[in-house]
Amino acid sequence: MKTCGIMLLCALLVGCDQPNDTQLRLDASRQLQRTIDVNPLRASCEEIARGREWLTQRTLEKLEAKGCQNVLRSATETNFTHAEVYRHTMTVVCGAIDGKSFTGTDLPRRFIYSPEEKALVLEPMSEQDKTRFEGRKTLQQLQDDFNRQQQQYCQ
Repeated sequence: MKTCGIMLLCALLVGCDQPNDTQLRLDASRQLQRTIDVNPLRASCEEIARGREWLTQRTLEKLEAKGCQNVLRSATETNFTHAEVYRHTMTVVCGAIDGKSFTGTDLPRRFIYSPEEKALVLEPMSEQDKTRFEGRKTLQQLQDDFNRQQQQYCQ
């Protein structure tokens, strides 16, 4: 009887080390926050905006000249519009977010998050979305790469 109970407990615990969908979405949310916070342009945009909610026309022009209309202002002002977990050869969380830029415009973006690689990729929409590793690719190439990954992992 004791052996049967232990075997039953082991059978129930198999697979418990795998994160559930809620945990995966939380991980994606944390990684999204990190991605927004470490954007290299964010600091210079913040310096121009100086945390103000109401911006003068001159400040808006400075922000736009720096490309800040394409930079998410804050992770706390960014919301998931949807997120789905897909399990194929690797588990990924795919979805979309909607946030505010430094100029106050809406920035809807799709994303792909890989918990195994702890990497989140935001849909590239402007030159500001290039990382130092992607500097040689054109924006169109980056968008094509993202769309290819979206089709491969998010269906």
